[in-house]
Amino acid sequence: MSIVCSAQDIHFTQFNFSPLNQNPANTNLFEGDVRFVGNYKNQWQSVPVAYNTASVSADMNFVTLKNHDKIGGGVLFYYDRAGDSRFTSIHAAYSMSYQLNWGYHDLHTISLGYQIGFVNRSFDYTNLFFDNQFNGDAFNPNIPANEVYSRTHFLFLDMSLGLAYKWNKGLRNNFTIGASVAHLNMPSQSFYGDHSVTLAPMYNFHFRGQFKIAGRLDLVPEFLFQRQQTRQEFVPGIHLKTYISTLPTSRIALNTGAYYRIGDAPAVMVGMDYNNLQVNCSYDINHSNFTPASRYNGGFEMSVIYILSKIKKLKSNVASCPIF
Repeated sequence: MSIVCSAQDIHFTQFNFSPLNQNPANTNLFEGDVRFVGNYKNQWQSVPVAYNTASVSADMNFVTLKNHDKIGGGVLFYYDRAGDSRFTSIHAAYSMSYQLNWGYHDLHTISLGYQIGFVNRSFDYTNLFFDNQFNGDAFNPNIPANEVYSRTHFLFLDMSLGLAYKWNKGLRNNFTIGASVAHLNMPSQSFYGDHSVTLAPMYNFHFRGQFKIAGRLDLVPEFLFQRQQTRQEFVPGIHLKTYISTLPTSRIALNTGAYYRIGDAPAVMVGMDYNNLQVNCSYDINHSNFTPASRYNGGFEMSVIYILSKIKKLKSNVASCPIF
């Protein structure tokens, strides 16, 4: 008997709100000193076992060179569990980037990023059913499955490389475009110890812009394209950022928008920016061939981003009186 299985990497509908999962070149590619990011996705509640994904990351600027170039680093952790087999992936990684800046007020930035990490994958086959448990008349779960695995978990090294360009004219007028390749080392993925079964490289292209179109309104267009062997996904999206307050000490905005994973699911998103904190929620509506099981239910998703900016000391131009 042969078994053919397929799997996919984790993916978030709010792809631009999970920067280190998207592209290692996004490391330190933000305005501020330290960035904390959290993501959670609960998918397909109507199936017997829902799919759950959680991710946290933190990245920061390590040093700014005299020529305004920057070196940054970050850490990433994600947990993903799927299906009756409780197929679980636990990933811990370290990212670093070098950013080349030029132009007036560093208008242009090119970022090169590298990520290295370890992934532990495991499953539990006690809740799985196999065809040899069918006795000819009916299915009998008491018949031994007679499936022998050399292991039910394994650890592997995973490496990614990315490049990104950012045009930054200010908080309300900027765009970032990037590309990355994940699984550069094509790690082995077999629970039978077959080293010919590898994880194929995944190619990622992404874009996010933010453009001021009115005094209290910004337009934020986005897209993501990913391809891994013959599988691919394309997700365009757009949202409006409506400002309630634009004061430097009290910047508040509402986010409303939509995404569409072509051929699979549209999604709606709502959220809020409050100074350096951003919280967004979205919901997918599945309409693919999986609808007999999903019943058009998709996944709830939430993202939280907080950017810490250190207070800079003001330089005094006032001369000291020599008497004092």
